[in-house]
Amino acid sequence: MKKSELKNIIKECVREVLFEEGALSDIIVEVTAGLVKSQSMLLESTHHVQKQKTKSNSIVSAKKEQEQRTKKLRETKKRMLDAIGDSSLKTVFEGTEPLTSAGSPNQQPSASPLSGIDPNDKGVDISGIMKIAGQKWQNLK
Repeated sequence: MKKSELKNIIKECVREVLFEEGALSDIIVEVTAGLVKSQSMLLESTHHVQKQKTKSNSIVSAKKEQEQRTKKLRETKKRMLDAIGDSSLKTVFEGTEPLTSAGSPNQQPSASPLSGIDPNDKGVDISGIMKIAGQKWQNLK
């Protein structure tokens, strides 16, 4: 058998498989299905990127709004301090005494554990408690 005869037989077999047995239509269906799938994946990834851009833009705008609110609050605070005078705040409570009892005239007195204690009472000194306990506090941790 010659080489040209073999080529003709192969061409005839390929034509028969492609056209008569429907392999060509199967190949076309597979290729178009792959193209459609890749296009949908491309659209999904593009949509995902757009969502991320929108999300990052909203985060940036929220940060800008927060910075503007903080700046406005600082400006308002500064204007208020300038209006009342910063030095006058140092003596605002000068000459006042702590309340010995709290509440309104219409309210019944509550049974607080510290209700009879003078607000100026320094209480119990607990500064030496660490000396007494030694390293036991560290062990309890």
